[in-house]
Amino acid sequence: MEAAEATAVEGAILWQAQTILDSLRPTGELDAWLHGVGLAGGIGELKSEVERMETVVNGVKGRAVGNKPLARSLARVKELMYDADDVVDELDYCRLQQQVEGGTYASILAICVCFYCSFFWKL
Repeated sequence: MEAAEATAVEGAILWQAQTILDSLRPTGELDAWLHGVGLAGGIGELKSEVERMETVVNGVKGRAVGNKPLARSLARVKELMYDADDVVDELDYCRLQQQVEGGTYASILAICVCFYCSFFWKL
């Protein structure tokens, strides 16, 4: 991996991590909804993993240049971060859908749990 590419991958991971953590901030509507539907524990684990990856990538600081195993690992982390962001987006969509439709809570929650579980199977 070249220096510019390594920097771009690291930057993408860090940006994605911050986006996810901002979406899941404790005072947000999504966080309150997740607590209400019983997904707070799993989302807490997701937040911890995202924070851990943020810390690891901050420690990499360009070391992926010429280090193929590290470069592959960073590329995989980047893809997982995009997947995690997709899960958060889907959960927020489910929250909004439940808010609009109101009465179809069980089916919406089932769909959300499927998206959520599919992400964790990738880890």
